[in-house]
Amino acid sequence: MSWYILFLDTMVRQAAMVLKCILLMYCKNSGGHNYRKQGQMLTLIEYMLFLYRALLPTPVWCRFFLNKEYGSLFSSSTTGLYLTFKLTSVIEKVRLFLAALRALSHKEVHFGSYASSEQVNAVGDLCAICQEKMHAPILLRCKHIFCEDCVSEWFERKRTCPLCRALAKPADIRSYGDGSTSLVLQLF
Repeated sequence: MSWYILFLDTMVRQAAMVLKCILLMYCKNSGGHNYRKQGQMLTLIEYMLFLYRALLPTPVWCRFFLNKEYGSLFSSSTTGLYLTFKLTSVIEKVRLFLAALRALSHKEVHFGSYASSEQVNAVGDLCAICQEKMHAPILLRCKHIFCEDCVSEWFERKRTCPLCRALAKPADIRSYGDGSTSLVLQLF
């Protein structure tokens, strides 16, 4: 069974890497206008992989802990402890995956709200970052307004307002805008 899990793990990781490469090439060829959408899709893929990596070794460890050599009480208690710790880890990963899915499907903005046309007209219809007419204007908590794509790209590097340097509220989920995978080793 363990060779099957290793084979499955290798195939899923390679498929995820191919999917990330295709996504990165597609967004690069589109002129970079889908920067926020690209980051959200890469984040969703990463959280799906984290959930998969958390669930994959569970059957192997459960079989190991249920070994009756050490006695049924010891086997049952270690299996129960393992499953309790694993369940808390899996619940957190499911929560992060659902948050990433919700952010992708509902186009949630984690650093402000969409500005009304009156607010945009009051400050002028020019984005301070790209110096062009605002597209999908976002009103930050400090009351500055920017294009959604411009400010999303800015927040990938810094978590402050581009004009007044006021600290912006961090996102609920970490964004994987460049497709990088965590190097944390999954042991259990």
